[in-house]
Amino acid sequence: MNKTVTFLSVSTALLALTTAYLAYRLNQRETATAALVAEEAATRGIPDANDAVITNEAAALPTNTPAAGNASTLAGVAAMADSKEPDLRAVAVNEFARQFLARYDDSNQRPVLLEEQRTVIRRQYEKLKEQLKLSDSEFEQLVTMLAEEQLQAQEHWARCAVDSGCDIKTRPYSPVDRAQEYQAMLGVEGAEAFTNFRKSISERDAVIQLRGRLTDTNFLPEAQAEKLIMALAEERERFSQEASARGAKVTGWGTNLGMLMYTEDSGIPDQFIAEATQYSQRLRNRASSILTPAQLAAYTQMQNELIAMFTANQRPLQRQNKSSLVRSS
Repeated sequence: MNKTVTFLSVSTALLALTTAYLAYRLNQRETATAALVAEEAATRGIPDANDAVITNEAAALPTNTPAAGNASTLAGVAAMADSKEPDLRAVAVNEFARQFLARYDDSNQRPVLLEEQRTVIRRQYEKLKEQLKLSDSEFEQLVTMLAEEQLQAQEHWARCAVDSGCDIKTRPYSPVDRAQEYQAMLGVEGAEAFTNFRKSISERDAVIQLRGRLTDTNFLPEAQAEKLIMALAEERERFSQEASARGAKVTGWGTNLGMLMYTEDSGIPDQFIAEATQYSQRLRNRASSILTPAQLAAYTQMQNELIAMFTANQRPLQRQNKSSLVRSS
């Protein structure tokens, strides 16, 4: 199995975890006192690690995300513009990584972490179990292999995140190639189906979210959902190929609402936001040919929320300043 496919899979869980944690910490920041912020910065320090977004220099990501260059890296967002303002995102990421490693290095907690990963993967790959007609034992074996891969990738990211001298861009994750193991377990055709399924795992998670938002009258049937998943995955691949053709470095950022693709060459947050917004529009255009108006409205709302979160992620100072204005008014 190539590194890109592995990356697309393992990044999904990491993105979900870090995005939720960062959102929680940023919300805390908005309600915390200046003293608490100062104390946190002083006691924990401001590490070089930044937001856990997914970068793929060879495939277009999904993510989780994720084509020329290293197949997968975890990259940070640009530091805050005001050097006097603590980069609380970096603090939050560092704290998250330390908490993860504390559990990972604990012989009693690591099995718990593994089971948490297995729970996520069972949900994500249930359709594949049905598609390949796997027995319960075969499916559990596959789930365990995938969970172990995800934990290894998360450990690699976390150890770099807590090391101020580590740059994840220069120390990308290189997973063990288990293609032969998957083929032995699933057969040639089964392994190919597994690879294709794995490449679209980010889109599958997004469509699960979409189906959960729809009313019974606007229900998204299985066949229609699968068509949407394939269309969104194709659009991601197309974006990646276009960017790679012009020598651009592709990056992905997302949550369980979906994945936004953009290129990071400019290093300018406003440009990242513009490109991610354009990519979002491409997804909406593809979805419009598959979904009903009511279904498309729900998908559009998800994309709007995703863009809003991405914008807040790229413009943390503006977000803080706005909050300050609200509190002072």
